[in-house]
Amino acid sequence: MVVVVNTMKLSRLPREARRTRKPLQENWLKGPKKTFWIQCMYQKCNYYWRYSGGKNWAECPICHSISKVSIARKCFKYNNPET
Repeated sequence: MVVVVNTMKLSRLPREARRTRKPLQENWLKGPKKTFWIQCMYQKCNYYWRYSGGKNWAECPICHSISKVSIARKCFKYNNPET
């Protein structure tokens, strides 16, 4: 005859199926987006503007070339160290 011993610890017991949920958050007004200066990467343009799009890619409003935002920020900081 084989005896089965229950050796399950308390930490391994299953969680409750129904847990209390957080109440939904009210639709608060969002604060202003973070804006920063970026510079166009096209050598003939080199226009710089304030960007607040929150995307990875930005389009120059003058020449409409597309550049990566992180590189355009570094380019602006490199060319304008006083800001």
